[in-house]
Amino acid sequence: MRKILTAVTALILAGTMAAGMASCGDKDKKESSTSENMLVGGQKPTDMSNDDYQKAYVSGFDLKPSDDENISVMISFDSDYFGGESKDYSEIYLVDKYIDALNKNDVAAVKECYYPDYLESLCENGDFETPEAFIKAYYNTLEQTLCQDFSIDFIDVSNCQVGGDLAADTMFATRDQSLQKAFGDDFTSKITERKLLTIAGYTYFTSKSGDGYANLVDVLPEGIQFCVYTIDGKPYIF
Repeated sequence: MRKILTAVTALILAGTMAAGMASCGDKDKKESSTSENMLVGGQKPTDMSNDDYQKAYVSGFDLKPSDDENISVMISFDSDYFGGESKDYSEIYLVDKYIDALNKNDVAAVKECYYPDYLESLCENGDFETPEAFIKAYYNTLEQTLCQDFSIDFIDVSNCQVGGDLAADTMFATRDQSLQKAFGDDFTSKITERKLLTIAGYTYFTSKSGDGYANLVDVLPEGIQFCVYTIDGKPYIF
């Protein structure tokens, strides 16, 4: 179990993966402007407010808190790979909940994004005594990398990878193995979708103290990556 925990911990706490992976949703970015302010390469002009930035940004699809009660942080994604004809945005809602919980350092809310008892299984005889300790370690790693008391205020799901990509399949195999160790070899038959998401692109964060903003890729060039698995019809973070 220690080996499984160490592998999963390394992937999760690192928050990044190698670049150059084939994708199922790598969006073309467009430039837009508000007055004389130009959004170039994801850079938000220092004299542009968060609201102006979000209004000026052009993407494949956005959900905003003002438009959808399930959204807490404005999130951009490629609607070709999320929602479908049924407009089921449960995966996007989960990503929003996860990032919002991290913003608030809400350990209980972060834990709710994972499959029940999954983190407990990783902590058995492992590097962390409890799931709460695991989540706190992850938060502290992000805080040290981004800034103290960070808040990710704009989420860009810039890439989505599914089966058939070597790097994604490697991560899926690690997650599947940990699930089988925890819940039995037959458990993976419950999984109907596996996706590896990258939070990067135009994603930016601020400090709650009001000390300005920064693009996520300025400090994490590969972005933040994690898996979303759909199990028994419900998505979970892995």
